Amino acid sequence: MHQEAHVWLVVPESVQDPDQLEQFRSILSDDELARYRRFHFPEDRQRFLVSHAMVRQVLSGYASLAPEEWRFTRAQHGRPEIANPDTTGLRFNLSHTRGLAACVVTRDCACGIDTEQLDTRHHLAGIARRMFSSEEYRQLETLTGTALAEAFFTGWTLREAFVKARGIGISYPTRKLHFDVKNDRAIRVRFEAELNEDPARWQFSLLKPAATHVAAVALHTEPACEYRVVQRWFGTDHDGKPGPA
Repeated sequence: MHQEAHVWLVVPESVQDPDQLEQFRSILSDDELARYRRFHFPEDRQRFLVSHAMVRQVLSGYASLAPEEWRFTRAQHGRPEIANPDTTGLRFNLSHTRGLAACVVTRDCACGIDTEQLDTRHHLAGIARRMFSSEEYRQLETLTGTALAEAFFTGWTLREAFVKARGIGISYPTRKLHFDVKNDRAIRVRFEAELNEDPARWQFSLLKPAATHVAAVALHTEPACEYRVVQRWFGTDHDGKPGPA
């Protein structure tokens, strides 16, 4: 999978078989089980369980480790990293929201992913004024309804994927970067000089796995190194439709 980034998707709410859910619980670590049990609402427990079990089962497809054998550590700002030795440069990142969980897997390439449910109920323009570049915000001011939601969550997920790939917090000054989006694969980023970032080392992709969701992938690559982003549904053969494992 060198020079490929694999994005694994699942609808957590679609996994309802009690035996399957029990098998998922059996492969989580003690720490993950403790976090799982702390969720107050059943739907939050479900999303956590299915998404974290997906990570373990997916990673076992890339290395000779059983799902329950994976060990993780946390970087300075909380990003999970693989702690097992001799895992041949595997990197991953996970995101989940209501109705969708997404995990990106790469080799020797820092990666970040974010997925969001399109929603027009929040004060999107106000958030964009604080988090987006002034040029992006002016563009959003001309939109309403679904068009506003799609444009906002495009810019938001790209930013979230970037800071997750960087392993830094959302306190990063995201107003100082600007995204030019021509289509889902033709995405350029511009950084203000003080950020000391090289745009040539960043590759971004957008995914629209459902009409209700958008996801963004950020890859920190070598200059002129183009990664192929491959979308797969967890529990199916490659590009099949969503379903439980």
